[in-house]
Amino acid sequence: MKKMIVALLSLTVLILGTACGAQTPSAKKDATAPKAQAAAESNAKAGAPVKLKITANGKTLTAVMEDNPTVQAFTKKLPVTLPMENLYGREMCYRYGGGTFPTGQLRSDGYQVGDIAYWPPRGSLVILFAQNGEHFERQHLGHINESVSFFHNAGDVKVNFELAKE
Repeated sequence: MKKMIVALLSLTVLILGTACGAQTPSAKKDATAPKAQAAAESNAKAGAPVKLKITANGKTLTAVMEDNPTVQAFTKKLPVTLPMENLYGREMCYRYGGGTFPTGQLRSDGYQVGDIAYWPPRGSLVILFAQNGEHFERQHLGHINESVSFFHNAGDVKVNFELAKE
């Protein structure tokens, strides 16, 4: 009887582990991902900011990320390629779904062009590429210092996010 219970528990753990590991967006994992993740965690512990390499339409950008619960949860999913939608002529958006990531202190002030944010109600990851003066409640994730103006005419595009190799 004990052997049967142990076997059932082992099978349950195996099934749950497999189901929880499934990823919906086209997450392309490579052999360097665990090393990059470990380096990012080490840098975060040492006080160095986490940096992301973002690639879209042949352009490569670098974002300096904040240290907050949303960024920590998001970087655990990297590398990932997301089909982002051009919304309102001001932001690239991918909707994970409400409650996907934990949040810390939300902001309701204005944003800057190049900001990366998470909008909790729909679980939206956004790259803000144009300014319209709007204020909205969001979790600030980071900022891209290079020009993001190419998104204006990009339409919907696949965007790859990965940890930058230092």
